[in-house]
Amino acid sequence: MIPMKEKVLLGIYEEYEKWATKDVACKKGCATCCTQNVLITAVEGDLIHRFVREQGKTKRFAGRLQKKAATKRPKMTTNGFATSCFEGEDVEPESYGSSEPCPFLEDDCCTIYESRPFSCRCFASTRTCGPGVPAEIAESHLSASTAVMQVIEHLGQGEYFGNMLDVLLALCDLPENREYVKLLPASVSDQGRAQIVKSLPLPGFLLLEEEMEKVEPLLQAIFEHKVDGKRIEDILNNK
Repeated sequence: MIPMKEKVLLGIYEEYEKWATKDVACKKGCATCCTQNVLITAVEGDLIHRFVREQGKTKRFAGRLQKKAATKRPKMTTNGFATSCFEGEDVEPESYGSSEPCPFLEDDCCTIYESRPFSCRCFASTRTCGPGVPAEIAESHLSASTAVMQVIEHLGQGEYFGNMLDVLLALCDLPENREYVKLLPASVSDQGRAQIVKSLPLPGFLLLEEEMEKVEPLLQAIFEHKVDGKRIEDILNNK
């Protein structure tokens, strides 16, 4: 049985993908931006682990997890950044991962594509990027992605938040992931936990008024989306 939080996450993904522009250059085999610099929540990590288990690829996945480059512990989460901004603090976003290729790539294709985290789903360039040619992303798309990231973090509040590989490693010692005990070094989960922080509740959306007007239809669709007969907004508010 899929836990409620994962069902809600899938509902968020579904509504976002309906909204997201189709006028993008990204396509299968385009992996320039697929690096280890990806932030996720524990809920997203649980979904990835579930996908791997159901595909019977735990052993292969464990080997790829060990290809992790050096990472560092985030100073703040997306909602933590928003809180600091609302309080008038001068803060700058940071990078917590590595520009090394994502270990889940194979022939420039994602091997966990169906369960890929939101940071990967929302990256959409309107031009083909490559060495010396950076991605080009519409401002409205960036605003919407930030808002959805905030909702996803709120969903996983109190749980792990950090670099994708650190979160995945930290989750390896859960009962449902016990197969990793014999596939990974004993201290690997501890190493992952040392690099992560806790997700925070939504303090308000980090959007200007004109940005909110463009993003509001997406947020409304997400909040009205029903999971097991309940609106996502009610689930998020524990109603």
